[in-house]
Amino acid sequence: MVPPRPALAQSESKARFFERLGLDEGNEFHRRVYAMMKEEAVEGRRRMTESQDVLVPSLRGNASVEPPYSNAQISETVTHREILRIYRLARPETRVVYDLGRDTDRVEEENWVIRWMLWHVFRYRDSRNRNRRVISPSPERSSGSHSGHRPMTSSSDGHHPSSSHYSSSGRPGANANRQSYYWDPVRNAWALSSGR
Repeated sequence: MVPPRPALAQSESKARFFERLGLDEGNEFHRRVYAMMKEEAVEGRRRMTESQDVLVPSLRGNASVEPPYSNAQISETVTHREILRIYRLARPETRVVYDLGRDTDRVEEENWVIRWMLWHVFRYRDSRNRNRRVISPSPERSSGSHSGHRPMTSSSDGHHPSSSHYSSSGRPGANANRQSYYWDPVRNAWALSSGR
């Protein structure tokens, strides 16, 4: 069966994705379903980057290729298998949306909705890993001690907020220069890096 909604290019925006699927970004239920789809795609990405077996043949066994792998390094066969797995393991709420992009008329079943989600998760994660940097405190922040708790928030343009020089407890201090944060667009929040 041809998918009920025509495929959308992976590079298209979230707004176009919502529009193509008949979803409304202003609708709380639609946003929650999208968040669930994102979680399923993140879990799929995790599974797809667990070992070198997922790599295109020319990169397998190459010691210089280390995780996290980019979307371009993963074989199409692995991607296709993961699309089918995500569909099979989908929650009832997300399955309804995935059905809008399911194509069973081909020799190999395809799902453009899940492919779009995976591509965007990889794109944001690949960019995040490429742009990681250590944040060091400004002199005025590291010299004083504050007892107030200030949460990490993002600026509207997605750059690291000026209130970024805080230790993992949320307070500025000597440990702040050892903390490294990155913007995680999938979660739409700043996150503490794992310290690689």
